[in-house]
Amino acid sequence: MKKLFFGWLGLTLLMATVLPAQESLLRSGPMLGYSEMKEVMLWVQTTTAAEVQIAYWPQEDPAARRLTAAVQTTKEEAFTAHLIADEVEPGARYDYQVLVNGTALELPYPTTFQTQELWQWRTDPPTFRFAMGSCNYVNETAFDRPGQPYGSDHQIFSAIYQQQPDMMLWLGDNVYLREVDWYSRTGILHRYTHTRSLPELQPLLASTHHYAV
Repeated sequence: MKKLFFGWLGLTLLMATVLPAQESLLRSGPMLGYSEMKEVMLWVQTTTAAEVQIAYWPQEDPAARRLTAAVQTTKEEAFTAHLIADEVEPGARYDYQVLVNGTALELPYPTTFQTQELWQWRTDPPTFRFAMGSCNYVNETAFDRPGQPYGSDHQIFSAIYQQQPDMMLWLGDNVYLREVDWYSRTGILHRYTHTRSLPELQPLLASTHHYAV
């Protein structure tokens, strides 16, 4: 009995260690990209090389669980992955989870996506809610200009999220390069990574489809 107890305790401690370790591998996202009738794209960025996958299911049928193809993130691609949910039906809503190295992450906000409705020649176009904005300057003290910098007030993303738009349209100036970023791929990737990983942005990324011009 004692061996059984300590074996169970050891397994519990191992799981308590593994889950936070996998969650620490998630840097940015998940972010919803385009939504079509038969597929949806999701984007994820990890902190180091990892295998990433998305599990998803219709909200009304959690047992109908599907998986995207697994993608290995690499340093050459800034540890990003584009994942395609291609077993979906038009006009449906899905819940999903991010799997990193085979472990499902528990995120503190909803993770849902939707597909486009098939309305052509059948009904009026469906109504939808969208947000739009531009000029997203995310501060990084070491590289901001001296004096009063641009930026701050990132709670705007929480306010947008609370409105639950179906999509967000980014109109430009979505990232601001600093002097240290301009002339190298490393600098540009750093700036995009730093901007996309803004904590206030994550809930909005995870349940609103994003498009940019």
